[in-house]
Amino acid sequence: MRSEGQDWALEQLDEIARVCGEWFEVVEIVEPAAEGLSLSATISVDLSRYERKQGGIPFRARERLLVRIPAEFPLDRPSLYFTHKSYADFSHVFWGDYICLYQAPETEWQPADGMFGFLTRADVWLRAAAAGELDPIGLPLHPPTAYSTSNLRIVPCENTPVPEPPFWAGYVRITRETDWVIELGSWVASSDPTPDGRLAAAILLPSGMPHEYPATIMDLLKHLIAIGIPIEILRLSITMGALRTAAGQPVIFVLGAAMRGTAGGERRQHLACWRIDAERGKELCDAALASTPENPIDIDQFYTWAVEAKIEWCQVLEDRPEIVERRDSETPAAWWTGKEVAIIGCGAIGSGIAMMAARAGAKKLQLYDNAVVKPGILVRQQFDRYQIAYGKAHATSLNVKHAVPRVETVDQHSDIRRVLGDDEKRATLLAADVIVDATASRTIAAALERHFGGSPESHPPLLTMTIGHNADRALMTLATAASDGMSLDVDRRSKIAFANSNRGMPLLDEFWPVSADRQRIFQPEPGCSDPTFRGSAADVLGLTSRMFNVAAAWLSEGEQPRHRCYAFDLSNRRPKARLPAELEFDWPPDDVLTDLRHGYRLRLSRAARTAILSWVRRSERVRGPRIETGGILFGEADEFLKVIWIDEVSGPPPDSAASEAGFVCGVEGVNDLHAEKTKRTRGSVQFVGMWHTHPGGIPIPSHTDRSAMAKLLGGNDFLGRQFLMLIVGGTSANAMISGNVFKRAEYEN
Repeated sequence: MRSEGQDWALEQLDEIARVCGEWFEVVEIVEPAAEGLSLSATISVDLSRYERKQGGIPFRARERLLVRIPAEFPLDRPSLYFTHKSYADFSHVFWGDYICLYQAPETEWQPADGMFGFLTRADVWLRAAAAGELDPIGLPLHPPTAYSTSNLRIVPCENTPVPEPPFWAGYVRITRETDWVIELGSWVASSDPTPDGRLAAAILLPSGMPHEYPATIMDLLKHLIAIGIPIEILRLSITMGALRTAAGQPVIFVLGAAMRGTAGGERRQHLACWRIDAERGKELCDAALASTPENPIDIDQFYTWAVEAKIEWCQVLEDRPEIVERRDSETPAAWWTGKEVAIIGCGAIGSGIAMMAARAGAKKLQLYDNAVVKPGILVRQQFDRYQIAYGKAHATSLNVKHAVPRVETVDQHSDIRRVLGDDEKRATLLAADVIVDATASRTIAAALERHFGGSPESHPPLLTMTIGHNADRALMTLATAASDGMSLDVDRRSKIAFANSNRGMPLLDEFWPVSADRQRIFQPEPGCSDPTFRGSAADVLGLTSRMFNVAAAWLSEGEQPRHRCYAFDLSNRRPKARLPAELEFDWPPDDVLTDLRHGYRLRLSRAARTAILSWVRRSERVRGPRIETGGILFGEADEFLKVIWIDEVSGPPPDSAASEAGFVCGVEGVNDLHAEKTKRTRGSVQFVGMWHTHPGGIPIPSHTDRSAMAKLLGGNDFLGRQFLMLIVGGTSANAMISGNVFKRAEYEN
């Protein structure tokens, strides 16, 4: 009984026959044998009009073809066959008569096109076959076929050797094995020492094989003999494979032929894998062990078995780099391939980054975390319930190795601050190509800054990633190896950049909040758990994956001296104005001065330096080159890190006095400037000191300068604990700048 779809298909065939006349004829219809089975239509097609070329299929002037139309047509596509097996040796013809019309049926077959589209595709195929153009130059070759009769899948993971004529013989290591899959590793030539462990025998041919591989051992032997391969090589290879196979395991034999690649290009090995069941493998092994020169029973048994045995070909799932192009090639993730990545913090962000980096092809992962997996985090972190109470670093390592066994992992259940203090462990950390700090810990940021900020010890690029309190905003920074300062320094720059941008206020409120409701912390287990953010696994994955790709894009640009910041906002509370959801900033390196009095590192921003020299030029132009000038410095001081940042400057306050003898800095308006900058940047930019010039002189404190500091810090008018004096010597065109920190403690009785 025909289906509705089959009726529709026949209607279309009749219509095609009426329009095409003599060149297309429906010869016979065979009805389905039962409901749900295929209908067969034999058609006759005039092929005399097709151009014939050498190497093409030598079609007859008219060919009969068989079309099988499934009951679910057009949701199921029809299939096309020759009515004879004369063209079985040509590519794209399987089982002797089946015509392979579609390379990717799920995307190429269009149900709405019906039989019109199907026969149009058949016409294209037949024309190309007649002209020998089924494998056009530059396009992938259709691989040969070994019809699998086994449920076992074989996964080759490493590139094959290039076989020299007449053949390559040896072994391939079996690296992983289950009841349904075997993974193959490195290749070992028969001339090399035979390694320990489970091996599969292998023969690689520099030539091809039939497009359809033989189904019996005898047919395979006949073909190998025909191309000059000694039959004893095959027997010995299989026997050696049997000897290296434990009882109860199948023997695996790998046969390669140079039949992969692109038409007209270099040919690589196409691998077919043959499974010999465990019982037969044991018989071959026992015979080999019992064989003697006088009684070579292993040879007799092999040929007796080969006469009747069929080959149990396995499905091969390719994972060789030379055959399979990575699906993430030409994406940002490609940067991570072959890299060593150190991840500090294996929680919501870090455990995800570890898995992404491993899947992207990272060579090695260093994993640091001193916390354990708790039940509550399973809703969004990359752990399983059976891993509760595991160290997070170790659990992450296990998960990564389960997904990508070839990646090397080193996990440490330790505080990164202890690692920094250990020379050997620190050297391991610094061997990474990139460090990712996913802890959101200010303490760790300070530790990294103290250890590496301005240190002569070079370090890899440092990425810091954090997520907002509702997992709808994210912030990532990059501290480059070529610039002074680490993540704490770049976080501070980011805060100031957001404060100075009308688009950055939501992000400033998120990551440096001042409102009372944002000061309240979320503790999943009140009183007993660390504060954290609210968010799901989907939220975390979305934010983390975006940061992962942006980081890869940054790092792929090569070594750059500019620190960078990236933030994005996915909240539905963003202002309705059309503001971008993403913000990105970068900064050139600061000028770094060293305070010789107390060892502070003075980080003078490019903007502040430019402003100072602008004021100096103005003074030279208006008052003359010998008149001193000066102004106020705004930034931030960190006594623990011994760093002072100078971000903004002013010119001389209105009540200042300037002459050749000196510069007396006024105070009018300074409090207002201090208040404005402190409020705008939420404390990151405030009064830190004063700058002035020594025109044509050297930038060291004069007697007048030192006396002024003694008076200022020894009195009660200025309540600060320290004061930065920046001196500009020389001229605006050839400036020399020095900095000196004066402390109140120096002048206390």
